[in-house]
Amino acid sequence: MIRALAFAALLALLAGCRALPAQPVAAPAAGERTAIAALATWQAAGRVAVRAGNDGFNASFDWSEDGGRGELGVRGPFGAGAVRIHRSDQQIVIESGGAPPLAVAAPFDALEPELVARLGFPLPLEPLRYWVRGVPAPGLPADGDGSDFRQDGWRVTVAEFVPVAGAPGALPARLTLSRDTTRIRVVVDRWHVGTP
Repeated sequence: MIRALAFAALLALLAGCRALPAQPVAAPAAGERTAIAALATWQAAGRVAVRAGNDGFNASFDWSEDGGRGELGVRGPFGAGAVRIHRSDQQIVIESGGAPPLAVAAPFDALEPELVARLGFPLPLEPLRYWVRGVPAPGLPADGDGSDFRQDGWRVTVAEFVPVAGAPGALPARLTLSRDTTRIRVVVDRWHVGTP
């Protein structure tokens, strides 16, 4: 009986213990940001919460980039509302539900209206492949620092950076994109840099 009580007390004590929060990781320095922007091969998976006006939803995502070609999959709970976007320098193909695939040719001027029509909210796909790595997109004016900057009409705020094996600097674990009445919160649960 005493053993059982001691064991129960130990379990209660352990249950009350909490892991100490991890030390915060600093935003990458300027040289690291340049190297992060140049990464050609990476994968990210996580969750996204979108609020556009009075509408909103939560979904999971998986994203891979390999030498100028990218693929982004977004799906709601139980696979509802699944969208897969394939990107190359020449075109972007959007596949969603039962609708026929939609191809948008470079320079992608018609991309945002088509994404709004398919997704119900604006998605800055071209610069987003840099923003998700916590860096401004090359070739577009940017205002701000490494964890909070504005670009292409959007504000990008990185709330937390994490070290990732093979990356030249820390990558975002949590970030928020906002423009007008649209807010996109991204949580990256898993990063992989380099060939899988």
